[in-house]
Amino acid sequence: MNAQRIIGIVVAAVFSLICSSYNLFAAEPAKDAIDRVELQKFQGTWMMVAAEMDGKKVHDRHVKKSRISFTGTTVELLTPHQHKEKIKSTMVRLDASKTPAEMQWVRNAGPHTGKTMTAIYEFEGPDQYKVSFDPTMKETPVKFGTKAGSGHIWHTWKRVKK
Repeated sequence: MNAQRIIGIVVAAVFSLICSSYNLFAAEPAKDAIDRVELQKFQGTWMMVAAEMDGKKVHDRHVKKSRISFTGTTVELLTPHQHKEKIKSTMVRLDASKTPAEMQWVRNAGPHTGKTMTAIYEFEGPDQYKVSFDPTMKETPVKFGTKAGSGHIWHTWKRVKK
């Protein structure tokens, strides 16, 4: 093999590597996928005021016991209708530019540990928001509410005043 051919092969390989690396990185989400202003709205402890699961209202005794706390990107959730133990997650994406807005978190403990959950959410003033998600992670809801057989969950949360 002559030197020109070897140089051509090396240049082509380097070019191919650069292009494939660019495509790989371009497909990844932005390094900071959390809207910090939006994240600040969630900070603190919230109590559940209403919930539906698979088209049925969640019993009031479970609603009254449910709490969620946000500290930075750390989320701790206690919802007896979902799981007996506290569910711990890390918020990895908030996108308020979508309609409805979307959030993603990765569960650190509890059911579906290590899995990314996607939900839609909407603030109803500064101290209340609603969220809807599919706990099976098969789909992201497109509207709030649940239907029998969907498996979806819809929560409404109110900020706990200090």
